[in-house]
Amino acid sequence: MHKQSGLLTLTKSFRAFIFTTMAVTSPYYLATFNYNSIEIGLVLFLSLLSTSIFVIFYGKMKSSYKTRSMILSSILIIGFFILIVSNNPIFYIIGIIAGGISLSGRDLSAYQPIEQYAIGHYETEQNVKNFAYSIYNFGSYAAASIGSLFLFLFTSVSFQSIFIIDLIFAILQFSFYMYIKFPAFQKKTEKHEVPDELKRHVRTFTALFSMDSLGGGLISTSMLTLWFKVVYNIDLSSAGLIFLFVNILTAISILVSSRIQNRIGLIRTMVFTHLISNGFILFIPLVHSLIWSEAFLYLRQTTSQMDVPARDSFINTFLPNESRIAANSTFTSARSASQIPGPLLGGLAVELFPSSLLFAAGGIKAAYDLILYWKYSWFKT
Repeated sequence: MHKQSGLLTLTKSFRAFIFTTMAVTSPYYLATFNYNSIEIGLVLFLSLLSTSIFVIFYGKMKSSYKTRSMILSSILIIGFFILIVSNNPIFYIIGIIAGGISLSGRDLSAYQPIEQYAIGHYETEQNVKNFAYSIYNFGSYAAASIGSLFLFLFTSVSFQSIFIIDLIFAILQFSFYMYIKFPAFQKKTEKHEVPDELKRHVRTFTALFSMDSLGGGLISTSMLTLWFKVVYNIDLSSAGLIFLFVNILTAISILVSSRIQNRIGLIRTMVFTHLISNGFILFIPLVHSLIWSEAFLYLRQTTSQMDVPARDSFINTFLPNESRIAANSTFTSARSASQIPGPLLGGLAVELFPSSLLFAAGGIKAAYDLILYWKYSWFKT
């Protein structure tokens, strides 16, 4: 695996620690100000909305990929400075929006299209590319596990201290970007006609990934934290323990994913593993027991993210090189935007009928799997 791919894995890992700790703590932090589930959902909604705006805006910038990444990192640092200034929900919301800080727990940020494109540029052999994307995503969930472990072990740490630690990781990300060599930014000197067939595939992928992300927005880390908090009245330490196991299982499954990809192909890996995980989602609210709900959540995590490195590899193989950065930006924008309704709908669902949150998410995501297989089962790589 190329050295640059390894450095990009580290930057994603720093963000994963930040986004996980922020996602798990956000419902508890806002609850200290007597926010109910609907109001917490509204704050999460604003977080996703700001993240989506960042993705769209930075996708249109004409500066180099390195410059874009450095600017994004700087803004993230500023956001955490705002959070640290005052223990106040208004400053919290301002810092989240200004810094483009995701409270979903998922990295649907403006960094991703650039990093994914860079890895696809440096890794040209298919099996190595599959492995590189698996390691890229493994690093993310390994760091998320460390973040969850931190929340579990240090139960007495203040929210302000968590913001300071996240600030340190944001600074580390900025420092690493200084040493990463991104592919040269190619300015368009002339317009070239994009084949209609390619446009059709991009539109189809955009619609499908948006559908999956809509379901994912209902069961993001922050929404699952809120669901367990409301349904089983767990504390922050217990939530940290739950997501420690969630992220460890996910990290292990990411490593296994590349082997499965090489044996049965990218599309089958994406669909079959995802369908299994979405079946387990439906059992989480049915058992009416914290232990059994956790057990089905853990079973879900054994396969839920195996499709992610397969999808990264599929897109950066299926599409021609000159179309990848634009397409990845489109997909990330669409996926980020599609998550936006999740916290609003999810907060309402948790407040009125908590089980509906998981039923809706599992159904939407399973439908995505079936349509994807119907449309692209012919792709054999």
